[in-house]
Amino acid sequence: MSRSDARELLTRLGASARPAGSSAEAAARELCAERLRQAGFEVEERPFSYSAFPGLWGTPLAGAALLLTSVGAGLSLLRADPPDGPLARALTAVLIIGLAGWWLGRYGTRRLPFMRREGLNLEARRGVPTVWLTAHLDSKSQPVSLLTRAAATVALCVGWGCLALVFGLSHFFRVPVAVPLSLITWTAIAALPLSLAVVGTNGSGVLDNATGVASIVVAARELEGTTPIGLVITSAEELGLAGARAWVEGKSHAVAINCDGVDDFGTLSITAGAPGRKLWRRHQVAGVFGPEVRIRESIPGVLLDSTAFSDRGWAACTISQGTIRSLARIHTRRDGLDECTGKGVDGAARLIAALAGAIIAEGKNSE
Repeated sequence: MSRSDARELLTRLGASARPAGSSAEAAARELCAERLRQAGFEVEERPFSYSAFPGLWGTPLAGAALLLTSVGAGLSLLRADPPDGPLARALTAVLIIGLAGWWLGRYGTRRLPFMRREGLNLEARRGVPTVWLTAHLDSKSQPVSLLTRAAATVALCVGWGCLALVFGLSHFFRVPVAVPLSLITWTAIAALPLSLAVVGTNGSGVLDNATGVASIVVAARELEGTTPIGLVITSAEELGLAGARAWVEGKSHAVAINCDGVDDFGTLSITAGAPGRKLWRRHQVAGVFGPEVRIRESIPGVLLDSTAFSDRGWAACTISQGTIRSLARIHTRRDGLDECTGKGVDGAARLIAALAGAIIAEGKNSE
């Protein structure tokens, strides 16, 4: 696929918002299917059912619950001395909220019986794939950017971690009420952006994630026609990774190379959990890609389709490119074609194709 073809694909994918289940998403999925059929892939739509509750309401409800917990703990601290009683109750509430959030993120889309929706993943394969290229097609907007949400998550972890430390010290030393009260105020302020993170449909979702879809389609077309490779273009990633979690369930372990967010500028990065980092570092040492590509851990508060694959035991990573300013645009009105022209797609596609080709060749050599 030429650079002009890749640009044309990105322009068409990013022409409008693509909420999960919308006609705009369906049109974009058919466009991808057409391009992949032209490249010799067998293409099928894979239906799935999911609960939209975790994706629509999980974050704002968790933020609101944490905010109320902080306010309640602060009011109790003003009336209590020593502070260990209010802190114990607040920390217990935070633990419960955290466990509920973990369950919703891991299992909620598949198991909750309410707010059920139907979705479609696009699966394309050539031969018998051991490597799958993935990217999500749907988009969303929120009143706060991804950067703000991630920063708020880190601030909450720091604040409640310090409060847990204060609670432990309060059993051995007299802790002035002003110390936990200041930390409680910190956590209340940090919880506010999360409570505002209600899902909308503004913005065109170019960076997140028309660029990722374009990158894996370009990468697939760059691989030799005899190379066995698979693609999954998922839906409802923005609603709790629903499409990826549904598609991977019951599948045998393989390798997933996800692409999510390729800006015009910044450093190419490979984000991976522990099961996959050794694989990616081995290929970096072997020269498949250079040291200019960063291998890093996931950003707190940011869920990616590769998470769904890693949770099922796959070696999975996410390819991305950008800067802090990129994170500040994601999930806002500014995520459009004016801010992202697709200059980075070619580089991301080359990295994806090189990684996929090396892993497939390695598997053949070990047979």
